[in-house]
Amino acid sequence: MADAVLSLSRIEDIFWNYTLKILGLDTALKENQKRIRIGYQPEGAPAWKRNDDVGFILVTTSGDPVTQQTEISYARETENTALRSASYTRVIQVSWTFYGPNSFEDADKVRNGLFVNQHLFLPLKLVTSVPPPFRLPELFEGQWWERSSFTAQFNDLVVRTSSVNYIESAEVQVIPNR
Repeated sequence: MADAVLSLSRIEDIFWNYTLKILGLDTALKENQKRIRIGYQPEGAPAWKRNDDVGFILVTTSGDPVTQQTEISYARETENTALRSASYTRVIQVSWTFYGPNSFEDADKVRNGLFVNQHLFLPLKLVTSVPPPFRLPELFEGQWWERSSFTAQFNDLVVRTSSVNYIESAEVQVIPNR
């Protein structure tokens, strides 16, 4: 059995596709490729026009008490080895930031879609305490740019497996109290 771990880039792809679908945009069209972006651009801030609708997705992990628990199990693999499985929950935090005249509406659509279209981001599971988006215009080069943001968390089951050898023998020594 192989490890069951989603990579950060795979999680980013899941939420990029989800966001475009919820906004009613075709993921295959070239003009939609930069409508929703992963992270922030390393150069230029911002690199779009003030009236363009642009969204950003930032995916990180988050600390939570549920992440501190690991379940370990063993299953026979061969005569000499067992398969060790370590399962734990990883909390993924996704932040959406939208710019443009429709930024608040875009954020509200994406947030609402989290509750009614959960199949679009499987195998991740939504933690349902998602605060509503907030509008926070940003001052850039003497102009106010419309901006709205919100953050949601998701649980991700991680299973890491490894082969371990059985103990074939052990030396036991009895040392009396002195």
